[in-house]
Amino acid sequence: MFRELKSGVSLPTPQHPTARVWRESDLKAVIAKVRKQHLAELVSTFPAAKVVIKRMLEIGWLRPIPVESAVEGKALPKLYLLDMEAADEELPEPWELLQGYQPDGVLCYFGAAAFHQLTTQEPSFHHIAICRPPGPKPEPGETRPIEVSNEPGQLRDPLGTLVFRFQGLPCYTTRRDKSMMPGTQIREYGPRTQLRITTLEQTMLDTLWQPLRCGGESVVFEAWERGVLRWNPERMAKHLTAINRQECDRRVGAVLCLLGVEVPSGSLRTLLATRRDELRVSPAEPPLPLLPGLPGSTLLQEWGIMTP
Repeated sequence: MFRELKSGVSLPTPQHPTARVWRESDLKAVIAKVRKQHLAELVSTFPAAKVVIKRMLEIGWLRPIPVESAVEGKALPKLYLLDMEAADEELPEPWELLQGYQPDGVLCYFGAAAFHQLTTQEPSFHHIAICRPPGPKPEPGETRPIEVSNEPGQLRDPLGTLVFRFQGLPCYTTRRDKSMMPGTQIREYGPRTQLRITTLEQTMLDTLWQPLRCGGESVVFEAWERGVLRWNPERMAKHLTAINRQECDRRVGAVLCLLGVEVPSGSLRTLLATRRDELRVSPAEPPLPLLPGLPGSTLLQEWGIMTP
């Protein structure tokens, strides 16, 4: 049984990208699956999954990962490091921990910017996104009201749903529209872990769409200054074409203008030129802030964007 279980949890899979970090419920499901596959070979008294996990803890195959409660009185998820070769004090990085907590999620925002070395700032929080079906496109200039939480008199945390803290860092889940996040990839992160994360170009776009969740104004401009030295403009164009929202194109054109970046010939230059020509024909489009939620003071006329 343990030999079969080991083969099932030794390597990352599309369903569980990290084989080192497990939520207790997911680990129980794997144990139950192995037991069902070999039911005819097992004695009827083989222990339940919780007993198997207890035994794995005793032999040092598993080790609890200490996380702190996000909300007083709320039950904490039970997370484990599954690695007999790990050093006694070794803990996973926040990226790996969140991937194990939400195996089908996509790492994004501030943590993704740090992972791609788009910022020199240490993330003060991390996010993993749960994808949802595409929603209706907002009208230009439309602002969405802040949703109220289930707690009377309290506003929902604008950063997302705080699920736990890890070494003092808040870890959030957030629901994201698939149509706004076409740029995702799988990155190797050691022999037993893969990370599902936004591409460098998608992460740059996310800073313009969700600046607060990406660390604020200083991180946004640093991410673009560093990003244009390593980006793939064709991939950026592909992402923007898939998103197909004029406000996104306008913000990209504006930030590149502010940074004095000359876009090389290709799909991105053509896409932005087309959008700029549309604005010249229809100049009545209302000005948009470069960074939603943050005020702008200067109008960049050719893009109809208010810049900080």
